Amino acid sequence: MSGNTGFTRAQKITIAARDLGCVIHGATGCAGELVHHHRKGRGAGGVKSRNRVANGLLVCSAWNGDVESLPDVAAQARKNGWKLRTDHEIDTLPVYIPRLGQFVFLDDAGNYLNMQHQPLRKAA
Repeated sequence: MSGNTGFTRAQKITIAARDLGCVIHGATGCAGELVHHHRKGRGAGGVKSRNRVANGLLVCSAWNGDVESLPDVAAQARKNGWKLRTDHEIDTLPVYIPRLGQFVFLDDAGNYLNMQHQPLRKAA
């Protein structure tokens, strides 16, 4: 995991512990190294308030590049909450987690939350 994403080291560790590998392709289906992706982009100048665990996903670098350059990948990412428009709020739009098979909300403590905003039980 590399690159200056704006997330602190502690935030990166929390995101990685929550996501357990590439959120999109799973722990073994990645192409490239893992990177920390902002669901809602920081924009020019890097909006610091968007450097939150609830705004981060662990993804493979290949997907992260594709979501910025391929319209069909970007459209799928918006549909699944992996990429948000600037007029969307991080806390009000859920994200689809394929390994869970469901949409969840993310919090800044590193939890997946169900649609009632209650923490999901962590796998043993």
